[in-house]
Amino acid sequence: MSETETYYEQSDDRESTLEVEAPRRPHRGGKGGQHVREEPTSLAYLQACPLAVTCFRHQSCYEYCERISQIQHHKELVCLFVLHLHNGHVNLTGVDFTLPPEIVAQATGIPNVGEEWNKRQLLDRFHYEPYIKPVYMRHLTGVFPFRFLRDEYAPLMRLIIRYFTCEGIFSRLYSYHIRLLMHFTRVRMMNIPFFMCRNIERMVPLVQRKSPAQQHRSIYHYALIKIVVMHQLAQQGIPWKDFISRDFFTLPPPHPEVVHEEGGPSQ
Repeated sequence: MSETETYYEQSDDRESTLEVEAPRRPHRGGKGGQHVREEPTSLAYLQACPLAVTCFRHQSCYEYCERISQIQHHKELVCLFVLHLHNGHVNLTGVDFTLPPEIVAQATGIPNVGEEWNKRQLLDRFHYEPYIKPVYMRHLTGVFPFRFLRDEYAPLMRLIIRYFTCEGIFSRLYSYHIRLLMHFTRVRMMNIPFFMCRNIERMVPLVQRKSPAQQHRSIYHYALIKIVVMHQLAQQGIPWKDFISRDFFTLPPPHPEVVHEEGGPSQ
């Protein structure tokens, strides 16, 4: 296990037994860069990076990127989906939806194969060496500036962030970013549907604790969630237009119950 291990993402949930609980890094205002959660609306940026096109095609992810460029986001639907999602299940206007990796794989066309990985798992230092500039290897920690990345991998990494992690942070990288690079450069296979499911599962309780004004700014994977919804509607024989025209999606979303923890209100 690497001496550089550190906890790199704040969350109250507990993942698998493979994870390492390391000390949390204190939040320092203005140090992390601006979050830009805008998801791609065209393939122009992707097609300008031949390496990314080749990598995404080889790992059967390019068609998913094409679908994202074609789909029109529906923020109200996605917000309601996230606010009502509990234990991987949500019911909207009497229609049941689930969010297991198998459904994500079917909806996106990305194979449900490879090593299951989530954001809190860590890598040994030697895995970083092919991707990090040699001058920065001795300065490497669990959270490191984007500029540490070798120049040839920077465009690919930005596209991985836009399409697969969607956290909107381009100034710093974590262990899971290197793990994704390992997958797309064919070093070590990773289960992308599983990763994206866990991403959404981690996001949900954070969004549900937010005020209505903050919820939209905290949600990501807008396109993925809509793709999953449309896929399950098709499975149930429900036309998209009939489903989305229901009054449930034209009314303001209900305020989620505020959960207070021991010792004071939740943050």
